Amino acid sequence: MDIYHSTYIRYIDLMGRLKDNVAELFRLTGGARQENMSDEHVFTLINRTIDTASEEKFLPTNELLGITKELFNIKKRMDAKTPAAQAMLKQCFRTLNMAAVSLKQITDDCALMEANELSEHEM
Repeated sequence: MDIYHSTYIRYIDLMGRLKDNVAELFRLTGGARQENMSDEHVFTLINRTIDTASEEKFLPTNELLGITKELFNIKKRMDAKTPAAQAMLKQCFRTLNMAAVSLKQITDDCALMEANELSEHEM
């Protein structure tokens, strides 16, 4: 298995884990309610980056940065930050950071560096 293929597989697995983490975060905080459907946008972004990585034609670094920024915006909008919600939010950023570190095996572009720095700061 070559380095590109194994990196894409790892990235896809991490994005699947991120979807689960974000769903749990929303469950803990009451996010993604009818009046706050913009939170659902993060799932669209995650699904899009999984599709990109599955094709193994383009690097998903810009998408990873977009997801990281979207999660940062969700963090700013969160009302009640219970200890469980804070822990899950940190886990989301930790998963994003692991994805960035994984992609560093095959690239080190500006978007990836920014996603890595932002997620590292927030975990």
